[in-house]
Amino acid sequence: MKNKLWVGLVISIAVAFIGVTYQKFLKNPHCAFDGSAVPPIYEVDIVLKDHSVKRFCSIYCAVQWFKKNNQRIDHVLVTDEIRGTKLDSYIAYFVKSELITNETNKNRIHVFQQRQDALTHAEKFRGEITDDPFTIDD
Repeated sequence: MKNKLWVGLVISIAVAFIGVTYQKFLKNPHCAFDGSAVPPIYEVDIVLKDHSVKRFCSIYCAVQWFKKNNQRIDHVLVTDEIRGTKLDSYIAYFVKSELITNETNKNRIHVFQQRQDALTHAEKFRGEITDDPFTIDD
């Protein structure tokens, strides 16, 4: 009887451990800069010249990584906060506003596919349209 109890306890602990591991590490992608979970609406993908992808939780984290690795980068995909669609950073509108997207790094840069959405956000959250932070200065 005690053996069955121990076996049941061990199996329960193993299942719980596997569930937590899946939820924490496998289900959601993690930021290549700080290891945070990546919310889909703020996701930034940096595509490298070897076609691999680095995923980031915010514009802040992506920019920090970008500054040190810009020779390896092919292009950057950002996510429109309204529609959730990915687009190349060079055609996106960026707004720096008072609204924080990530409490850990205090990111205040937002991404929009359409100019009118960016202007609306800037007006609502006291912000301003800013340049693409993923351009390489020659």
